[in-house]
Amino acid sequence: MLLVVITPVKGAIEQRGPLISIAAGEHTILNGENCPGLYYSTSAGTYYESLELNFSEDGLIDTGNATYTSKITSGSTAFFGKKYKVFEDGLITENLVSYGSRDLQRGNDYDLGNGYKLVLTGINEDSALLELQKNSLPVTSKSLVKGSKFNFTAEINGTEYVILEGTLKQVLDSKDPIVSLSSVNQYSSAPIEINVGDQYGNFEVTEFTDNKIELKNRVPIRMSPGDYVTILEDLIDFRVADDVYRACSYNMTKDVIKSYQIKGTSITVNRSDSIPDSCVWTADSFGMLYYDLENNFSTESLELNLDAKNDWIPEGGLVYESSPVRVLYKNPEMKGYGENAFEGGYSAFGWDGEKYAYLGNNQGIIHILMDDDKDRRLYSGEEWDLGEGYTLKVDGIDSDKVYLTVLSNNVAVYSSIISPGNSADLGTHTLLYNKTINGIEIPLFSVYVENVLEGNESSGVNLKYPLHFSESPLEIKVGEMFGALTVVETSPRIRLENENALNFGSDLEVTEEIHIGSFEKTTGGNLSVTFFPFMDRVEKVDSVLPATSQRFIPAMSVEEYLIGN
Repeated sequence: MLLVVITPVKGAIEQRGPLISIAAGEHTILNGENCPGLYYSTSAGTYYESLELNFSEDGLIDTGNATYTSKITSGSTAFFGKKYKVFEDGLITENLVSYGSRDLQRGNDYDLGNGYKLVLTGINEDSALLELQKNSLPVTSKSLVKGSKFNFTAEINGTEYVILEGTLKQVLDSKDPIVSLSSVNQYSSAPIEINVGDQYGNFEVTEFTDNKIELKNRVPIRMSPGDYVTILEDLIDFRVADDVYRACSYNMTKDVIKSYQIKGTSITVNRSDSIPDSCVWTADSFGMLYYDLENNFSTESLELNLDAKNDWIPEGGLVYESSPVRVLYKNPEMKGYGENAFEGGYSAFGWDGEKYAYLGNNQGIIHILMDDDKDRRLYSGEEWDLGEGYTLKVDGIDSDKVYLTVLSNNVAVYSSIISPGNSADLGTHTLLYNKTINGIEIPLFSVYVENVLEGNESSGVNLKYPLHFSESPLEIKVGEMFGALTVVETSPRIRLENENALNFGSDLEVTEEIHIGSFEKTTGGNLSVTFFPFMDRVEKVDSVLPATSQRFIPAMSVEEYLIGN
């Protein structure tokens, strides 16, 4: 069996890592390079965390055979996806900002949390007076000249620790005095204490030294098809399908991150070699590319080819491709549907990481809003939100019949009476609402009406296999540009290439959603460049999270992309 490592923001977004085998005897290591959710700096390629898994039997990790390790280097570490500064006596405190910058204006204080704030109290030519306050009372103040470094400390457990450091970069003496701070590192003034024996879900701290923090599983971890298995609480879970596994992490609360980036596997090439370099990412190595869990296939790939002699991407060197894959309907009665591209099923297609149905050459693609086999129960008078303004309403139930209406923006567009086992729009159980889009009739919404439950006080209906397509197609035509790429083929696959040479840097826009970042390192006279794909995500958190959610996604450094990686 295979494991798909995924780190989603619960209710908002899904972050998936590589496919890995969980067969007996397999040994795998997840870290920041290949697994979203584990800490990774995209400016330096630094990571501290790793999760090592050893399978003694198919889907079984014995006690002590799953090891989470966080290295401690130069007083820094990472713990459960967040970067920390290591204090003494088992204390670590979150690194809230790394090498960031910000402007500080008089009257607009820098809130450091836990009652602390940095205040600009005055400016005199090229110098400024900064004051650290707690609960609006002065703690200490420092007079700094332009270009000088600074740090401020707070008393934590009876010891003074640095909570803010940086450089006074610029001083602007005007009607509204302002200073610019650079190389800012901010640390939480509320550290956490880690001791050997502490438990984190099914893991226990087994070692805390000057070099590392180590946790091991204190109970066996078993994985079977259909399971949802927590590995590390609040960090990585495994969601099990028929023959592949998905690992999930990082859930949001309402009061934190609104925007973040999700990264794929890093690939490093040696630019000192005299041969061309290439990098290829698929759904296996870039978790934001579309992957079908149940059917175990993906359609998207991203390929980067570099000229051996030049520091740019040659014409045609950057390629994005997606090839449709035929998927059968989950609803057994829909398998008899026989209209054009939707005869017996549809062609699933990944585009910028989202799932679409492929309509054919120059016909466009349509977003698949819903396609699952989960059971749902609706009661008389209840409405079901289907997305994009569509709802399904149970108008009434009479004996073995259910009266259903499909509404679009509260306007009825289709009604049907279904008597499961006797009569329906398709077969003997299926409600089917068709609509013509771009000259093609598509089954816009269908659902299997399993049975009707008539009661004395309330009546309901059980529904299965909902399938809902968007009615707003995305048309993709040869010659059209998306980001830095141009469409060169639309059938039988969609292929995009760069028509002009491109410079690579910290943020190269590939398509409207996909980017490639990079950073350079010189070691022993050899120049290496590390490339990594990523997608930006911005969420209105209040609108996507269940009210009962207690998990969180941490705020990460300004320097790093890291929210989610």
